[in-house]
Amino acid sequence: MTKAGAMINFDEIFPDNREEGNTPLRQCQLVMLRMFKIFDLLCRTHGVNYFLTGGSLIGAVRHNGFIPWDDDLDVGMTRENYEFFVSKVVPELPYDIFFQSDETDDHYPPGHFVEARLRDKYSSYTHFAQPNNKWHEGFQIDIFVYDRAFLPGNLFIICQNMLLSLVGSNKRRGSILKWIAKKSPFKLVYASSFLQNFGMRKFGTYITEQEYSRLVRHKFEDAEASIPAGWDTYLRRQYGDYMKLPPEEKRVANHKVRPEPFKPCNHTQILFWDDPVRLHKTMNINGNKP
Repeated sequence: MTKAGAMINFDEIFPDNREEGNTPLRQCQLVMLRMFKIFDLLCRTHGVNYFLTGGSLIGAVRHNGFIPWDDDLDVGMTRENYEFFVSKVVPELPYDIFFQSDETDDHYPPGHFVEARLRDKYSSYTHFAQPNNKWHEGFQIDIFVYDRAFLPGNLFIICQNMLLSLVGSNKRRGSILKWIAKKSPFKLVYASSFLQNFGMRKFGTYITEQEYSRLVRHKFEDAEASIPAGWDTYLRRQYGDYMKLPPEEKRVANHKVRPEPFKPCNHTQILFWDDPVRLHKTMNINGNKP
């Protein structure tokens, strides 16, 4: 942790209150909300611009927080902001948050549809669709990295990213995308990695420079988050009438996982909730045991 980060007592200003949740899903959301508050504070401290994206953006504008049945949290940032985030913010993350990328987790594949994640070290997801993942599986904040290097339209984005997935590391892929953004004579839009686009029913999983050019603050649970000022056209292009709730039978998380708030995954970067050191540290901060 850097000197600046060492001055922030995250346990004191953002206490881990997962035990207050009345279901594993709500406990998962409380963990992600705490991680997000830390993420947001450090980004604002260092001037890193990010925005809520995907279901988390819908949650903010429709529910002023999480979609009630959502079990992850999605943020986006441009390549330039991401590189600054890695150099300035990641070293200041607290001990209980693991920054996951293809450079920090040997089992995390280059070209994965989420370029990086923040992971809670105390928890895990039990995956039903992918039970044999070896990478870190703590509760997550997904970080989608957006490059202004794509022609508008899913077909272009998918094809371009399929080709780029062959180059190896995400750092190499990012260098090529920056070169395209600088040299292309076409009017380009921001988009992230290609696998995200396969699951979208609507065309247009991108954001334009005009939609992204100004960020505003919006209520998210008991905090605030940055969202694009052009969020309405951005969301309508992807989801249609995003303010309309889905049928009740479809109000379920789509990740096919079971949240385990107090059970860490099988990885080297984990912590145990009942560790005496953590209990003693929490008691010293709050004056009594959690």
